Amino acid sequence: MRFLFMAFHYPKPEYRAELLQWIERVGTALKAQPGLLELADFDDPEHGRIVAVSIWGSAEHFRLGRENAMNSLGEEAPYDIWEARPLEIFTLGELEGASS
Repeated sequence: MRFLFMAFHYPKPEYRAELLQWIERVGTALKAQPGLLELADFDDPEHGRIVAVSIWGSAEHFRLGRENAMNSLGEEAPYDIWEARPLEIFTLGELEGASS
């Protein structure tokens, strides 16, 4: 069963470049993880947000992949400084029997 992760970022204009660099670093680390099926980032300028999406082979792939990727970076992003409002995260398991 596939697993979807979405993060909605609301960058402060003065920190947008730093946030985008961080998202790129995280993406590079995630791409090295087993079980990652798809990774993409989307810009929503009308609402002032960036949406990061990843699809994994399973929830366990996501859990391990994210943990390994973040550990490889050796630091965490200062979201409380970079973001105008709290980061929103959604994790969703695929419906069984759902057709794609």
